[in-house]
Amino acid sequence: MKRIIPILLAILMIALLCACSDVTISIDGVSIDGGDGRFSFGMTYDGAEGNIYSETVQGYYDAGTEITAHAVPSDSSAFFCWTSGGYLSDGGVIVSYDKDYTFPITGDTWLFANFRDHDTALVRYHTNGGTVIGATDCAEENLVSTTDTLWDDFSLAYYLYPNTLPEMGYFEREGYTLIGYNTEADNSGEFYNIGGKAFEDTDEVIELYCIWSEQNPASDFTFEYDNSRGGWFITGYTGGESVSIPSTYNNEPVVGVAAGAFSENDTITSIVFPSSIRVIEDYSCNNCENLHSLVLFDSLDYLSDASFNEDWWLYSVYFSAATMPRYSNWFNNHTKKIEIMNYWKDSDRPKMIVLGGSSTTYAVDAEQLESELNRDYLVLNCGSNGANLFNMTSDWAMRFMKEGDFLLQIIEYSYWQLGGVQCRWETFRSFESCYNIFSWVNAAKYNMLYDSFNSYLDARRDMSPMTYEDYVSSLAPNGYYDIQGTLNVVTRANGSDSFTNGRKIYLGDGWPEYDFMIYYSNVQYWKLQQNGIDYAMAFTPLNRNSLYDYQTDEAMDAFQSYLDENYNINILGDIKDAIYEPAVFFDDDYHLAAPTRTLYTSKLASDLNAYFAATDAGEIELPYEGFAEDSAAD
Repeated sequence: MKRIIPILLAILMIALLCACSDVTISIDGVSIDGGDGRFSFGMTYDGAEGNIYSETVQGYYDAGTEITAHAVPSDSSAFFCWTSGGYLSDGGVIVSYDKDYTFPITGDTWLFANFRDHDTALVRYHTNGGTVIGATDCAEENLVSTTDTLWDDFSLAYYLYPNTLPEMGYFEREGYTLIGYNTEADNSGEFYNIGGKAFEDTDEVIELYCIWSEQNPASDFTFEYDNSRGGWFITGYTGGESVSIPSTYNNEPVVGVAAGAFSENDTITSIVFPSSIRVIEDYSCNNCENLHSLVLFDSLDYLSDASFNEDWWLYSVYFSAATMPRYSNWFNNHTKKIEIMNYWKDSDRPKMIVLGGSSTTYAVDAEQLESELNRDYLVLNCGSNGANLFNMTSDWAMRFMKEGDFLLQIIEYSYWQLGGVQCRWETFRSFESCYNIFSWVNAAKYNMLYDSFNSYLDARRDMSPMTYEDYVSSLAPNGYYDIQGTLNVVTRANGSDSFTNGRKIYLGDGWPEYDFMIYYSNVQYWKLQQNGIDYAMAFTPLNRNSLYDYQTDEAMDAFQSYLDENYNINILGDIKDAIYEPAVFFDDDYHLAAPTRTLYTSKLASDLNAYFAATDAGEIELPYEGFAEDSAAD
């Protein structure tokens, strides 16, 4: 469990400085005589963590006098910020993050220098109308309920970016539901889901404000008590367009939404389900033609696509954490890949983001590829899981890309990688600690989104809860993935000519024969075009033994022609060159062992260099630019 420290309102240490003039005061043991109409200046620090100095000595100065305060961290520390009124941990107010802080004196001023360990950072939460009440499900219940501010220090040795606090009893506001955190108190800044990643500059204090949804009055609903669940089910609604379900009724929890409760309501535009809700029954919120936004928690026991059947405009869904994580290991969780993209998003160099399934994770050495390219790209291996939809992963990647970047799609031969929109539970498992990303996509585009979330919750329900620090071995920069996403685990090949793990693949003309998959892939390529991002497709390594016995070179050529004719993307290399002998695979028909990764990466670099040369020579056909006129993209 992360160490969480409540901020107590400090007694101002400069009370004497604010009194009348012509008095003698002492700052750090130095006595200073005041004078009429002048302001005092002083500063202090924790000498064990750093040092401070100023060319302006501590004393009294005329209004407008310019003063510069310098903070010098020790070898083992870093500077956090200057505060007034006390140290940050004592309720001090941040006045500057600059180590060399210059300001005109306008009042009595005493500065506090705040230092931190090199490997720690800080999130400070403002309850924004609520109250800190303590953690109900934590090993360390050391929170104090007399403050409206809470700070959480976290270790950069574990991960680059922290997870925000889950909804587990840290904050309370009567009659309101906590729906997220924002960098601005009025919700105008960057919004973060509860328990999601806070992608902010970790060299500074991350200031987050609780964002609350005022619950509708009980008179807007009809209720029915469910003895088996020990709480109330909502059975009907007569209120306005924004629905925020109360978490209690008659002093007992509201635990469910019954079938028909909101059905065929053409007024409702948004629904907030509090973390008390355990069941959202089938056809409880269906045929709501103007419903476009939901807030859901992972404390649910049941929901399904049928819960929101034919809600065609339901495009914004905010999944929030009310439980601790479960899938804390490198293979199942790929949140690190999102962190890597964010870490490099402001790089001056153009980026090449490589997307694909686990085959891409195993097969691409990002640093090697970068060194062998004839163009300057910062290469990031962001392969995850073959069941993750290209439509989603490319939307996530585009959030961190800019004009001049390059997206390389390395396809596994599957529905999900070639434009499918039917979700699987692995998507939630893969990004368990980063629910933010699901609010970055158009949820209305996807099938089985809620079924998949339900299956994911079923799979994790009986697993032991873990803390976010448990990601240390799997998601740390020097863990299984390096800072460019290359898999650091070196594995030997299985060495067997007969190896296969049972996958069977057919590659031929007309596969997979779903026009909507072609359409949705081309939507993504069109969006890349609009953002000035180049893109191409390559083939993933595949075990020859996974091909059906009757697979022929002609069938593989037909499959490549099918892709070339239908998908608006340039294809690199020959698919037959990506078929490898079984002995070089590790534990799966898609997972190359490390020695062969070097060969595959070199071939990929060669194919990309050939693409660049053809582009420079004007030999590459420009991407089709009529897509926007042919369809309503996404």
